[in-house]
Amino acid sequence: MIPDQPRLRQLEITPTEQDGQQVIVLRDPYHLSDAMLMVPMGLVPVLQRLDGFHTLEQIQEESRREHKFDIPINVIRQAVSQLEQAHFLEGEGFESFRQTVEDSFLNAPVRPSFLAGQSYDADPASLRSAIEGFFTAEGGPGLPASNGANGHSPLRGVVAPHIDFNRGGSTFAWSYRAVAERAEADVFVVLGTVHAPTFSTYSLTKKHFETPLGIMKVDHEFADSLAGRAPEDMFRDEFAQRGEHSIEFQAVFLRYLYAGARSVKFVPVLVGSFGKFVVEGKSPRGDERVEGFVEALRKTADEFEAAGKKVCFLASVDLAHVGPQFGDEKPVDALQLEALEAQDRASLEAVCRGDAEDFYWSVATDGDARKVCGLAPIYTMLRAMGACEGEVLRYSQWPDPNGTVTFCSVAIH
Repeated sequence: MIPDQPRLRQLEITPTEQDGQQVIVLRDPYHLSDAMLMVPMGLVPVLQRLDGFHTLEQIQEESRREHKFDIPINVIRQAVSQLEQAHFLEGEGFESFRQTVEDSFLNAPVRPSFLAGQSYDADPASLRSAIEGFFTAEGGPGLPASNGANGHSPLRGVVAPHIDFNRGGSTFAWSYRAVAERAEADVFVVLGTVHAPTFSTYSLTKKHFETPLGIMKVDHEFADSLAGRAPEDMFRDEFAQRGEHSIEFQAVFLRYLYAGARSVKFVPVLVGSFGKFVVEGKSPRGDERVEGFVEALRKTADEFEAAGKKVCFLASVDLAHVGPQFGDEKPVDALQLEALEAQDRASLEAVCRGDAEDFYWSVATDGDARKVCGLAPIYTMLRAMGACEGEVLRYSQWPDPNGTVTFCSVAIH
């Protein structure tokens, strides 16, 4: 039933074009609902008034008066009905739905694959073939040699993308060739960007990850030790793990490398935004939550390595997000792509020096105009690793004028 005064939930809103018409796409950033709705620009005045105070008739009247546009009441009612069916409106019905979805996830023994069959193939044989193709295709690094065969220093950390496989497959392969050849790890600590709003800066789950290639197990001993030392409740935002792709993609690649080879586990940590530090013009250094987590992660890794278990850090990140799709006014042109690469490479130089502060300010000085979603995970990883140096294995751009994304592969020792 449609509420008398409907109120729209906080949603992810993306402008795009469909059949030559400008529309906006609505999605649930919390991944409670899997629905995606395309709304014509003519209905934006309706969405703007779904605030819990307007009736449908008042919305119609205000839209006519302020925008000189008469929207039939049945069109408004149909749009609101679709929003209600997608669970995009607040209210008792949504709260019941939310509780059911959250309870189902939190009570499950494993985290089910969220994107299998959507972002990558759900069939194991087809998925293995596709991933192998990322290594061997033009732009890929080639299939990895045996571990230690290339004479490089052992891998301490790696930066890998989390863009979808279709766009970033070969860059994933550069990261995972380095892992295959140089990592001696028993446990991978994955620090992934979280794309949903969270209360805590760092969040964790102990649920093993289901993939088409088998279960990627969480190291419960490491997770318990880390959570026990951290200054925040690391399980407060556990539900955010349900639909987050940044760690799921790494779980798939880790299973590809190690299924049937040797037993490795991982620790899936989602890292929240450093946006408030950027806005305030200050570094995360000294923040109680950041410092407390970095220290907890260092001590836990040191404890494991003292017991003879090797730890490797993995930042699951992308770099710049620019263009109208990401809130910029103008489409991205060739000159901007060149400028983006220069800025990205300056940031990556700081990463390769192991300089967390220089990396942070290379992004934050201009207010994070590039919208680098990897800012917080990379900064955290560098702080946790301490002295290190690295090399850029691959830098990539997906040059869509409407929404360009840049990403990379970096090996750190």
